[in-house]
Amino acid sequence: MSRRKHSNEGAKVQGQPLRKALLLLAGGLSMSAGCYAEKRAEAWTPKPRVEWGLITPQPVAPLHNEYRILAPQPTVGLFPANLVVTRVAIEEPKEAPAATRPVLLSDPRNEFLQWNTALDDQMAVSEVFPVDQRDLGGGEADTEQILAAFRGLHARLGLIYSVNELSETESEMFGALYDIETAQPVAVLHAQAVSIELPEEEKKKKGDPIYLWQTDSRALVRAKFADLLHRCIRQLIIHDQAELVETPAGWTPAGPIRPVEWPPRHLRPRR
Repeated sequence: MSRRKHSNEGAKVQGQPLRKALLLLAGGLSMSAGCYAEKRAEAWTPKPRVEWGLITPQPVAPLHNEYRILAPQPTVGLFPANLVVTRVAIEEPKEAPAATRPVLLSDPRNEFLQWNTALDDQMAVSEVFPVDQRDLGGGEADTEQILAAFRGLHARLGLIYSVNELSETESEMFGALYDIETAQPVAVLHAQAVSIELPEEEKKKKGDPIYLWQTDSRALVRAKFADLLHRCIRQLIIHDQAELVETPAGWTPAGPIRPVEWPPRHLRPRR
């Protein structure tokens, strides 16, 4: 009994340092998690906002979560068409934070797959492809240069858009859809979204990390903007009129080249 009791007491003494270490580790993890949460809350800083002037030189009347077709009359021969997409952002150089300039950015995800998926059921849109800064050939990311790059890539339609983070939980996405041949916007679009705060019970069920694609404002506003673009292009397709191709003068013969023979020679009976 004494030996067993002594061994139990020894186990208790040896277990105390381990228990203390586990408690300290748990406390350290909770403190680090709290510090991470504080740093994450303090990490968001306002970024330079992109204005409509970088998207289109024409003045745009206020719009919110909607699209507006600017073409005064139904388009003629605009479809079928391919669509080129690019995003304008404001770059802040590290060496000179005060010197900002517009640049073309690519989304971290596969934009080619994303935009084609958004319009995959629109047969009048043959393909959608994105461009970034290198496609400007060293030029500035202004509307004139962007449209010139669109023409050089033989695009028929062009979408220039931008994303602004209005706050830590709110984002907006807006853009202009261009007819490349006329270099004029045929529609403008705007979407805005707010992050969804899940209840604590839902957070525990889903665990960490939370499904950001379903709750974060940047993901929500992108899905909303893609839906607006789909509806806008669908409306343009419905009202687009077929282009009448006229035969150049002199190409239409006034009469048959030679008298019509019937039955044709190759069908005449042999003698």
